[in-house]
Amino acid sequence: MRLLASLTLVLAVARAAEPEGAPAQVLLRAAGRSIELPVRAELAPVEEGSAFPPLSFRRDGDDAVGTAADALREVEVRLRPAGASVSLEVRVRYLADAAAEREAIRLSLPGPVRAIAHDLSWRAVAKSLRVDRGTPIAVAARQLAVVGGPGFVAARVTPRSGGADLELVLDDEASHPFAVYERCLPRLPEDEDGQVHFAELEHKRPESRMPRRRGEEVRGRATLYLLDGAPALPLVVERWPAGTRAAVVFTDHADRTDPEALRAVLYGDSRPFCRPAGPGGFLGRGLRITKSFFVHARRGALEDPETASLARELAMAGSEVASHSPSPLPDDREAVRGALPLLRRFGVVTWIDHEPYTNCEAISAEGWRADGPYAVRDLLAGGGFRWVWEAGDVGGFAREPVVGNLFAPGLAPAFYPMPLDGKLWVFGSTMFQGTPEALARALSDAALDRLEGERGLFVGHTYLAAAPRTTTRPDLLARLVVREVDGGLELHPAFDEALERLAARVRSGTLASLTWDEAGTRLRAIGDVEVSYRPDGSAEVVNRGAVPISGLTVSVPLPNLVLELEGVEVDGAENLPASSRAWFDLPPGGAAVVRASEGGRPMRLVAAAPAAVEIVGGKP
Repeated sequence: MRLLASLTLVLAVARAAEPEGAPAQVLLRAAGRSIELPVRAELAPVEEGSAFPPLSFRRDGDDAVGTAADALREVEVRLRPAGASVSLEVRVRYLADAAAEREAIRLSLPGPVRAIAHDLSWRAVAKSLRVDRGTPIAVAARQLAVVGGPGFVAARVTPRSGGADLELVLDDEASHPFAVYERCLPRLPEDEDGQVHFAELEHKRPESRMPRRRGEEVRGRATLYLLDGAPALPLVVERWPAGTRAAVVFTDHADRTDPEALRAVLYGDSRPFCRPAGPGGFLGRGLRITKSFFVHARRGALEDPETASLARELAMAGSEVASHSPSPLPDDREAVRGALPLLRRFGVVTWIDHEPYTNCEAISAEGWRADGPYAVRDLLAGGGFRWVWEAGDVGGFAREPVVGNLFAPGLAPAFYPMPLDGKLWVFGSTMFQGTPEALARALSDAALDRLEGERGLFVGHTYLAAAPRTTTRPDLLARLVVREVDGGLELHPAFDEALERLAARVRSGTLASLTWDEAGTRLRAIGDVEVSYRPDGSAEVVNRGAVPISGLTVSVPLPNLVLELEGVEVDGAENLPASSRAWFDLPPGGAAVVRASEGGRPMRLVAAAPAAVEIVGGKP
């Protein structure tokens, strides 16, 4: 009988001589070699001048259990052997009401480290790298890989001499950086020339701490894989459907909406006869838009039959009807309540604040509150809304429009739960306003190539459905994307050509045109997909959520591989210069096993050591 080398997880109990607060040491040992793995729980707030206590480990059958507590909460970290891997399970239980600032576990990894980055590439980590929702957590050191699982919403890898620190984040303020305006103004302030300097109004305060109640528990699970010497190759769960590499979302605000201009934006021309050059605009080219409306307004609101007809048309074509508040003026709680029945008839689930500096019901003004005349968050959550806009844009008020990627490094999360009410989720955007020629230049092939290469997401904050008869300011008239022609309006040719560039990429399968609800719902569903690695070198992909995922795209960061799948029908596959990809549908509870091969030779992904894992040492 052939004996496998024993792989042992050893707990080294801290000596009395070690400084107070020193982390407990975990050793991963294989064939006489060992890897130190310090484990520390990091929670805030704590008393001023102190830190959360270090974990104290004990044995519980085959498991090692580390515990620590302070006056606010108690933490349990359980290391559970499972074949050639170790499950790391974290539980935080609150002993009193609190506002959580930070809940994380820190592991110190030996040797050079690689991780999945924002663009979903597998790369060496040379400087601090944080990833949030929408990016899988997978990190590999010399002899150890760590894969994030349910409950961990972010991770940070920080290189240091001889290795790196890995923080697995259950929750922190940076994972939901919600902020609100300091006060709601009675009117917009104008300078002596009648201009409003919006950038000067951008003063917000954070409301980003997550409330915790006494007895509430927060849990997370990750998996440690003890490697057998071969470099780890992760199976990357990508963001976008059916092999598409990036997604574009246009969220058009209701300000100055004119039904005639909206028809031109949707079809290229407001006139009822066919255009000589064929259909154009968003719907004519098969593109989607999230169009927000007022319920009541002088023109272009949902109570207007012509506008309502267009709203139904765009919804039937797969686009999204969203809310931009009941009216352009401040609307109190009862006005919002009164608007909900009509919004429900259009299936509205997305709320976009209108002029939050003066519209007090805006979620980022006073709508976020639990009480008061403009408190509406409970009405929205109870009325079927899922999404609210964070009233902030990547790049702020830039002079030239750009195709901003919400998954670019250094940015806040693209989407996150509202800290004060988890029924509502928050999303960001990029201000995309300018002359039609400037918008067309921004939607260049080079910009779209870059977005696709970054596996990114562009959410445009636009005012496309405005018309000459709803616009008076000269600077805004210059930015209209429609122009008057022969008794109607047509989409500016430069912008329509830019839409065709988008449509060509959608047809070729490299770019997804989505509504916000489609994009956000998909990103949330992707967060429920769990990847685990089997001793034979294959990977298992499981949908732990309640939402079916169509065209789930997975990739391995090497070209020219053949990916074979069990348990699902493969819808497509492709090889790119840096990865091999495949996509398939995955229902709730569905699972797929992925095997990779090169030239007919099986290739192991995260190659876990083929030996039993045993935990020894520690306190009895």
